[in-house]
Amino acid sequence: MTQTLAPAGSRRAKAQETDIASTAQVPLDATEISLLRALRHGAKGRAELAQETGWSRNTVAAKLNRLIDSDWVSAGDATQAERGRPSARYGLNPQAALTLVARFEGGFLEGTLCTLTGDQIATGHQPLTAGYDPTQSLADLRGLRDTLQALPEATGPIRACVLVVPGPVSGNGHTVPWSQVGELPADLDAALDMRIAVENDANLMALGAIGEHPQAESLLYVLVQTGIGAGLAFGGQRGAGAHVHRGLGGWSGEVGHIPVRAAGDRPCICGARGCLASVASHVALLKALSTPDRILTTTQELQDLVAQGNIDAIVALRDAGRTIGEALVGLVTGLAPEVICLGGPLVESSDHISAGVRESLNQRTPPALSQQLTVLAGRDHGDLARRGAVDRAFDLLLPPAAQP
Repeated sequence: MTQTLAPAGSRRAKAQETDIASTAQVPLDATEISLLRALRHGAKGRAELAQETGWSRNTVAAKLNRLIDSDWVSAGDATQAERGRPSARYGLNPQAALTLVARFEGGFLEGTLCTLTGDQIATGHQPLTAGYDPTQSLADLRGLRDTLQALPEATGPIRACVLVVPGPVSGNGHTVPWSQVGELPADLDAALDMRIAVENDANLMALGAIGEHPQAESLLYVLVQTGIGAGLAFGGQRGAGAHVHRGLGGWSGEVGHIPVRAAGDRPCICGARGCLASVASHVALLKALSTPDRILTTTQELQDLVAQGNIDAIVALRDAGRTIGEALVGLVTGLAPEVICLGGPLVESSDHISAGVRESLNQRTPPALSQQLTVLAGRDHGDLARRGAVDRAFDLLLPPAAQP
């Protein structure tokens, strides 16, 4: 379901508002969180949970009963084991904690409401007033949350929000001072009555992508669109959950600002010269392929040229891929990620950019490494970001135990 919302400031208060705070559940202790995390990827029986946690079956049963009473867990139909009585299966209650995935995009605030297990319930978008500031941003987020919470599909409370942004996020995860959203308050959780994370879009796509490669210990996701960014995700084979590397001040992954030969001395918006984004981003490609008789203004127009077999467009994408691959050589050689996943509209609509990246990496990385690299074009990057955001929210609500 999609909802189109009026600006928050122009709506009358509803007679019956959703009181987020009143839906708060009984606080969970560390052992209960461990049990919920054990159910993260599917339902399990008590014997499986006892083996995984090291607790007795009686202890597991007691904790499951408490989690069922507090609506975090639901019991499914019993299944027949090879021996003995049928065994009940226990899984997360998808509506126990809903997540709002939000993004300020152009003149709209867009939101997707998801269950604890990652299913999409509803979407909404709200037009923004001109010149909005942090105060208005909070009001818009609150209005979007309350409207989605009131939908009949949302039978559980919205407990977390992940705000997706296309650039670096400062260390505390609550400020994006470079953006039109402005400097968000440090007490953002309290201001909106839910757990909040502000996260870079490529980082979330990396989290979503590594979820599709559960055996990989590391994955580099490269997003090619208006700019070029990357997220480096590490898997959760040891039970801690997948996580991303953010770097100093949140600047990890800004590969669009790596100097490349093809860019020469071209100025970049970052203040430097010769950056990758100045020759291989969507903006650069549209400019390079425009002619006096054919001004390209949208990515779709460029995709159409490629689909029509336009040689100039195909060569430009292949060259862009080679240049991106050149920029990644040092990163790939130094970090040796198991999987490199490329995303963005131009990557997902044809193989030309991906082929160029593979060509450069095969030629410029050590053979022992290039022969083992997996380089692939990802599917819908927006869906990967949503899945990554749900994973990020899960860890906000049910954090993994600290590793000794």
